[in-house]
Amino acid sequence: MEIAVTETTIAGFPASTVDGDHSKPPLLFIHGSFVGHQSFAGWQRFFADRGWRSVAASRRGRAGIGPTRAKGLHIADYVDDTLAVIAAMDETPVVIGHSLGGLIAQKIAELGRARAAVLLCPAPAAMLTAQRVALPTYLPMMPRILTGRPIIPPPGGCSTIALNAVPETARPAIHRTLVHESGRVYREMIFGSFKIDFARVKCPVWVAGGRLDRIVEPKLVAWTAAKLGVTPRLYDGHAHWLLEEPGWEALASDVNVFLDRVCSNQDGKIRKLA
Repeated sequence: MEIAVTETTIAGFPASTVDGDHSKPPLLFIHGSFVGHQSFAGWQRFFADRGWRSVAASRRGRAGIGPTRAKGLHIADYVDDTLAVIAAMDETPVVIGHSLGGLIAQKIAELGRARAAVLLCPAPAAMLTAQRVALPTYLPMMPRILTGRPIIPPPGGCSTIALNAVPETARPAIHRTLVHESGRVYREMIFGSFKIDFARVKCPVWVAGGRLDRIVEPKLVAWTAAKLGVTPRLYDGHAHWLLEEPGWEALASDVNVFLDRVCSNQDGKIRKLA
């Protein structure tokens, strides 16, 4: 049976929702930089096939919600947007965040607003240092990042540092979906000025990354996992855009196993794994 995905608005933000088993907590997908909620379309369908209901919502600065090109926004603004969506859901969700969305998910968990957290290639609450291969892409954008102006990566740079594990024929279509990101947001990530109090994260957490990631390299994924007291999952053959890379379903299956272990269908309680 075809999964019914409903396009709607939640807390004033464009979103897609999928219904499912109400004995399970809802999933909230939190997207990364340069994209909107549609980046999780395949994941919503995947988890709907396994009974999970979910929400994926865009944030301000995209999908027709100002400010234009996300100008002047901070990561804290995106946290506020995410909290507004959670309040509108009227139920504490499991949060699944990718890249910048993984950093936002950490803050949501710190604030006690997540029942569990899945972090995919999460931006660290520390300096996001550029790898040598990424410098030709980042350096031309640095004046805009340092002055907080909106940025968007060029097709070649995006292909090199974000889509390097995506088939070349599929890369142009993905790049055409990108939107501008706030230079201030990227500056906060580069300099690690957005912090997480890891001691306050009490919910179960699952952390994963790709060994070929040229944006959030494996050692940064491992750093985040260590701060959260968990073992990272590092996937061979995967890079930063593991949401759509060939074989992403195997990674999503591992997430599903984790969620089934920590979420009880019988009483809705969350199990903290040893």
